[in-house]
Amino acid sequence: MTSVITAQARVVGIVRGREIDTSASVTIDQDTLVVAWQDATPWRLSLSGIEGIAGGPSSLTVYLVSNDVLELSGDEQLRPLGLQLLDRACAMPEVTRGLKSLGASRGTPVAAHDRWFAPLLAARRSVEGVSDPARQVMLLDAATLAKEIERAIREIAVTRAPGDAAEQRAVEAALEEEAEAVFTAIAMMGLAGDALRGGALDTRIADWRQWVETVRGVFAAADDAWTGIAAELR
Repeated sequence: MTSVITAQARVVGIVRGREIDTSASVTIDQDTLVVAWQDATPWRLSLSGIEGIAGGPSSLTVYLVSNDVLELSGDEQLRPLGLQLLDRACAMPEVTRGLKSLGASRGTPVAAHDRWFAPLLAARRSVEGVSDPARQVMLLDAATLAKEIERAIREIAVTRAPGDAAEQRAVEAALEEEAEAVFTAIAMMGLAGDALRGGALDTRIADWRQWVETVRGVFAAADDAWTGIAAELR
């Protein structure tokens, strides 16, 4: 169970048109940043409304939607609080939910089915438990994933037509055609990853959410492609 981190800080900024300059107690409750001050109702800011953060040893800047900003300063607990905020806001979601072909080979060779999805499952495992956006992008590298998909196609073709190089090339070409949308989705994921790594801290979490959507797109495209690949193999 994750320990609760509470920081005492001076909070300066503007949220929803209201200017703030006061001392407060700041903590994270589930998916909410809670800012509480004396003799007032605490503010509960959903992590989904946070677009980026930047911090130092005893400071934390929180960038919100609509260009609102909160500047927190004065407590050494602000640094671990910021790390916990990033951990909660950028936890990698489940990207295989809703895929129809992943769990069943549907009458095609099980080995081919498992080989096709192996690079995707390995990519998903590589980012499990990692909450730093830049590291997630590095681990789920677009160029590496594209090469692994290409390798899977070659190995499936060899298994489909062992000892017949010409037939292997024909099968490989057919599978590559079926997988065209997958490679397009991977390229989009790569561009989103580059944008995240090169972007500003004030939009880091928002850029991460855009990247996650492209990751979902890769998995969905691979799931759809398997239908055509399975038909070719049959």
